[in-house]
Amino acid sequence: MNTEKGPFLEQKLDLSPVGFLIARLYFEESVLIRIELIEGKVGAYSTCSNGKSASREAAPLTRLLSGMTLEKFPLAYKLKGTPFQRHIWRTTQEIPPGTTLTYGELARKAGCKSARAVGQALGRNPLPIIVPCHRVIGRNGRLTGFSAGLRVKEMLLEFERIKKDENSHNE
Repeated sequence: MNTEKGPFLEQKLDLSPVGFLIARLYFEESVLIRIELIEGKVGAYSTCSNGKSASREAAPLTRLLSGMTLEKFPLAYKLKGTPFQRHIWRTTQEIPPGTTLTYGELARKAGCKSARAVGQALGRNPLPIIVPCHRVIGRNGRLTGFSAGLRVKEMLLEFERIKKDENSHNE
């Protein structure tokens, strides 16, 4: 498929029992540069701009939410942003699945004085899930800001909590 942003792969991400999402993956010369997440609708299907199955590309996203480390992530990706944004995004990648930090906690961890600046950097995150900005929440545990909407953020956090619990019971 093509949009004004260029060709993309579209794949259903199964977050059972929470629901599912549609992930649009944008590539530049076989390097993942952008992900858009959309709350899944009944009857949605998997499509691909070049006629190939998108399952191979999207499956690792679900595995990241389930606890796979980025070192094992099989797709090449590139974070395009300012040095400050990339620093905040790398720090965000250290938050384990099923765990959350507030914007203020992330700011302190990144050596930044401004939780607002952290929020602005996360608002420009081109690769949600790879940079798990959904794990960053407002003061007092409130869900705030997410490019795909708060319902999607809530779904991702719930899916990770379930997987974390399952993994702890299997150990």
